[in-house]
Amino acid sequence: MPDGTTRARLPGYRRWLWDGDFCGSIGFRWQRGTADLPSHVLGHIGFAVIPAKRGNGYAAMAIRALLPDARALGLSHIDLTTSPDNIASQRSIERAGGNLVSTFIKDDVFGGDEGLLYRIIL
Repeated sequence: MPDGTTRARLPGYRRWLWDGDFCGSIGFRWQRGTADLPSHVLGHIGFAVIPAKRGNGYAAMAIRALLPDARALGLSHIDLTTSPDNIASQRSIERAGGNLVSTFIKDDVFGGDEGLLYRIIL
């Protein structure tokens, strides 16, 4: 954790985004037997696209590509979070089917800043 504490690891994996060149990565994590996540995990999916490849829809495409895996695990939904000022991530999540659920304050280990919680119902 950012504050130096440790927590049990969740199952998960990371995939590279590739169009013939490296575009970024996306990670998926879950907790067995439930769609809920521990409070120290901000969402099921985290993603990043390199600056030269942004604006091409890669993040939304990658999110949608992970949805069958989430369904196969029996999850009823996936949660994604972003910052209120990260408009590009908000749009990517919305294009992938995410709906804004709420604003929240991140745990102190993440700086206590405001966040946006999005959910995709599976």
